Amino acid sequence: MRLVLAASLFAGSWLAACATTDKAPGHWAAGKGDGSFDLVEAGPVDGTVAIALDHRVPAYRVESYGGTKLAIDLSGKDADAYLIVEGPLAKDGDGVAVGGGTVVAEDDDGGPGSDAHLDLTLAAPGVYRILAGTYESLGQGQAASGSLTLSVACSESCYRAQIDQKTFVRSVASQPGFEDAADAELAQLIPDAAVAQQMADQLHTILASPSLDGLDRFPTIPLSAIGALRPALGAIPSSTPKPDEVITGELEQLLGACTPDRSLPADLDPRLPGVKYGQFPSKTLAPCQFAHSATLAQILTSLAAQNGSQVTYHGMTITSPRELFEALVKTGHTIEIRNERMYANFLSMIVGDRDLIWPVWLDTGIHLSNGETLTIPVGHSHHAWRISGPVVNTRVTFFLGISGAGFFGQTDTRPAWSGTVTATDVTATSTDNLEYLLATADAAAEYLRRNRVERTTVAQGMPADGYGYVGVCNDSNTTIEYVTRGTITAFPLVRAKELDSEADLGDGLDAAVRALPKDADGLTDERDALRRAVSMQPFPDGSPLMWDAKLGEQIAVARKDVGAAPTR
Repeated sequence: MRLVLAASLFAGSWLAACATTDKAPGHWAAGKGDGSFDLVEAGPVDGTVAIALDHRVPAYRVESYGGTKLAIDLSGKDADAYLIVEGPLAKDGDGVAVGGGTVVAEDDDGGPGSDAHLDLTLAAPGVYRILAGTYESLGQGQAASGSLTLSVACSESCYRAQIDQKTFVRSVASQPGFEDAADAELAQLIPDAAVAQQMADQLHTILASPSLDGLDRFPTIPLSAIGALRPALGAIPSSTPKPDEVITGELEQLLGACTPDRSLPADLDPRLPGVKYGQFPSKTLAPCQFAHSATLAQILTSLAAQNGSQVTYHGMTITSPRELFEALVKTGHTIEIRNERMYANFLSMIVGDRDLIWPVWLDTGIHLSNGETLTIPVGHSHHAWRISGPVVNTRVTFFLGISGAGFFGQTDTRPAWSGTVTATDVTATSTDNLEYLLATADAAAEYLRRNRVERTTVAQGMPADGYGYVGVCNDSNTTIEYVTRGTITAFPLVRAKELDSEADLGDGLDAAVRALPKDADGLTDERDALRRAVSMQPFPDGSPLMWDAKLGEQIAVARKDVGAAPTR
């Protein structure tokens, strides 16, 4: 069956139904199907998703950056698929009920058989929703049932606009005191006065060049110098976990209302209007996904710290991340466990409506077959958990941050230049991969407690409690990976080698932290280091997102040298 109505007529009929106070049963109304089904926010579409309707029709979010082109397919073996796209939505969609937006496209049988298909360009920037249901539900207001598969592919204007270093510096270098401010920032970040002055001299030389030669690779830090620069890592601003915060209460009440704050940070400096420190908040996360992320992260951090925190859920008393994850899975939730890596966005600056491309570069000292040494952006990695279910729908991560180890909310949109790739991507249910899920929770909690011990012992008195000396994000992430998978795939790992001679803590992680390569104290196996460096690269060969041609060429050589298949 094919039902193709003009979007204006379709929207008009919905509004008419909405205006009626006593609607006839079975007629669809904005936000609800008269008890036949509910329309629910489902968050972002990550490629292809499987949908079980079960009296609920999901609405997935996409963001247009102006002229974004999408191909949307909705198929079902036992259902007549029906697609509706609405937007752009006011207030990023947070103040518009699902179904309450302007319909810009719809389709019933545009794909093979009874499948739905849309090719459309979202001309106006903003947030849109894709309602993925059936003809019976969205077209006739009947109960929503059946299984569907939704696939969304973007071919144009898929990412936020970006600005490179040279363009940015040219726009701000004329501001009074710019070079003095840059010198002061370097002096604050680098405690070693001689090294700070060396970096400042480098920057002044670059700024004196009309073409800003060398700025695109500034700063470049030799791996051999990381050990000396460890204290500087602790001076970089960052979010701070709160492991001492005691939390008690019922889980749903603790999570609170679904009222996300997607506001941008304040300007970095009055002399630089529109320049902000931070990342753009995600507009495609559903309101609950966004609002509950930081709260759940704090709950997990407090439970991991064993500080007396406990929460209740479905009559269960929960005192650890393991118990919380296990309780969620038992009550119908699925949890996706991801070992994610990307280029670190240390500067984390946005300029107007654009992301600033400015990585910190690492000269690894690893020799390639073409005679060059591999120079890459410093990488970041963490474990992430994506939770979906009847009560909790949100995302959290765990890593050793500059201000300590902890669980963190995952609500920002990472800039396109930093990329993302997963070393492991596993979904746990009550019957599949449950033990692996619980093992990652245990390893993260043990690592947090270990970090709390080390900051008051071997790292006492150091900046940021020894961040860089006891490790960085990659060290915490690889410790979890090694304990749960027996593999080591991150680079660089900078935990100090001298800590291997310290007494065991008996926490189950002693062997793991000793097994980590100590890259900052000298590479002992250059081929293994190359293997791990390649595994951190977030872009396939030839990716249009690769903004630095020389970097792309080196990575292609490195993959060939290590025998790794190019990422696709």
